[in-house]
Amino acid sequence: VDPPAVLTNAGLRSTLSPMARRALTAVLLLAFVSAASAAGPGRDGPFLLLSGQFLDFSRDLNRNLTLWHFEKAFYVPRLERGGAWSVSYGRKSYNGSWDVSFLRLRRTVALENGSRAATYEALDLNGRSFFLKKLPLRPYFLGGITLPFLRVKGGSFYRGKTLNASYVGAGLQAGAGLHLDLGPSVFLNADVSYRWIGFLYAFGEGKGRDINDLRTEPMGPEFGRLLRTDVLTLTLGVGFIL
Repeated sequence: VDPPAVLTNAGLRSTLSPMARRALTAVLLLAFVSAASAAGPGRDGPFLLLSGQFLDFSRDLNRNLTLWHFEKAFYVPRLERGGAWSVSYGRKSYNGSWDVSFLRLRRTVALENGSRAATYEALDLNGRSFFLKKLPLRPYFLGGITLPFLRVKGGSFYRGKTLNASYVGAGLQAGAGLHLDLGPSVFLNADVSYRWIGFLYAFGEGKGRDINDLRTEPMGPEFGRLLRTDVLTLTLGVGFIL
């Protein structure tokens, strides 16, 4: 007598059609949400939120750019899209939530003077307004401000010396997402947001320079505006009521 067949994950994938796999995924997701719904809305109160984020930079941080202050060069890096982590502390209520979060992303970038390490950090203040407030699965609108800080190791050059460069600025963000209570003290947040950021000052191990006053060539025309970037952000986080 032949032994009973064992259905492995690989076998299951080969047995089911792509449409059947999508339907099975949808059923499992619906069962997961239904189980969470049976638990009812979670508690209100202060929380700690740990999130993974996918960031896609555009405009000035999606190209290599060199700005000048007389003989000093500032190499602005192109930041590749990719993942980052953030940690937040805030408070959840019946109507929504707010939090203060810190995000950090590190990349190796290619500049005119070679490959360098770039670190993008941001301190954000976020607010969420819930809809369908009596349900454990609640859509929300997201709004907030962001204070970014970009550091580039070896990102400045002056009279034969390689210096570190940094850029500071401010911005706004807006988006929408879903809040799911998994129990009294655990929840998930998933959202899509957009950040509009302008960097105001550049530092090259010396006095900060207004980016408007920097030049596109050593003796060329003034840059005449902020260093701008828009950031499309996808976020998935798990929160714990304290």
